[in-house]
Amino acid sequence: MDLKERIDKLLEYHNDEYPITSLYLKLGPRDRGNFKYKTTLKNLIKKQRVNLNKRNIGESAIESVELDFKKIINLVDDTDELTECRGVCIFSATRSNIWEVFKLPQVYRNQLTVDRSPILGQLININNDYSNIATVIIDRKKARIFRQDPDGSHEILDFFYPGASRTTKFKSTEGKFKQKLAPGTGTGNRVQGYGEHGFHRTIENEIHQHYKYIADKVFAYFNQNKFNLLVLGGTDKNIPEFSHHLHSYLRERLAGTITADVNKIKPYQVTEATLDALEISKADKEKKLLSEFEEKLNSRYAVNGVKSTLKALSRGQIKILLVSEGFSVPGFICPDTGVLALEKKKGLCPEGVEPVAVVDVVDDAMEEAFRQKVEIEILFKKKVSKKIDGIGAILRFKP
Repeated sequence: MDLKERIDKLLEYHNDEYPITSLYLKLGPRDRGNFKYKTTLKNLIKKQRVNLNKRNIGESAIESVELDFKKIINLVDDTDELTECRGVCIFSATRSNIWEVFKLPQVYRNQLTVDRSPILGQLININNDYSNIATVIIDRKKARIFRQDPDGSHEILDFFYPGASRTTKFKSTEGKFKQKLAPGTGTGNRVQGYGEHGFHRTIENEIHQHYKYIADKVFAYFNQNKFNLLVLGGTDKNIPEFSHHLHSYLRERLAGTITADVNKIKPYQVTEATLDALEISKADKEKKLLSEFEEKLNSRYAVNGVKSTLKALSRGQIKILLVSEGFSVPGFICPDTGVLALEKKKGLCPEGVEPVAVVDVVDDAMEEAFRQKVEIEILFKKKVSKKIDGIGAILRFKP
């Protein structure tokens, strides 16, 4: 069963008797230090237990959820289950025999939710984001193309430029490049190096033919199998040489470079190096987004803070949702309309419907943003995220 089929199966799950537990846990290099992710999971479960005690759900449902927590803890405690990934997503409903584990290249935000339906927003968006990346590793003789998806890197093409035949192309005739020197400047005919010069020019020409051939192949692949981002790998010398030959459509998609040996690099190493390059690219993107955000605040094409952001979300105004990493705040949701608020206030729900308390209104806001197909950016850099009051947004239109 492929990823899409597994997601479709989860989309069908809705159970009022036995809720499903959804976990997203970050496993990047910082999260793995001193097993920080285990402490994160422990805290997430503690918060959910407090929330479950406030909810009106049956004893059998509570028992099912506790079994979910136990299975999740057992998996996360087994380090062998968490290799070659930077995040894990788990869906569990023990009494309904649901158990799905996804090893992911990234998790945007640590999240643990217990609900009637699985929380799929992050998974769907991670699948979309990381199924649209190509990594091209190249040197002066060979190239390999990898496609990234949530399962890792998969090599799809490798080739040499077919015109290469250096063993026969560069043979020169004895004396062909000799030049007679003028009287008084030497003692006869000498080779002046023109043969060697021509030899190297031919090699350089062949290298650029190779680059052009690979660039054409990559562009042909792009036309048949669209991707949003392109990462180039090689040496500091051949990456600039090759990028000069790329079609302008592909240069616009360049998201970073990696140092790599085309003959030695393994697919899992391509994944790690590509994700590192994308993190650097993301840091640059954060700075640009914050500049745009500050500029548009003055023109009322942006909002800052939880209250104004939730209001804009309910109106469908948001173009880009900005969330500081780790920011969370409790709130309320109307179970009838899905409208979110910080306070249980009059008018939040239609008459006769009571708002429901939620542990983290930011999680629900992100889930609603996923449904509205809003672009979501988690701000990881503290200096950058300080300019946001926890959560903010760039708008499609003014309030």
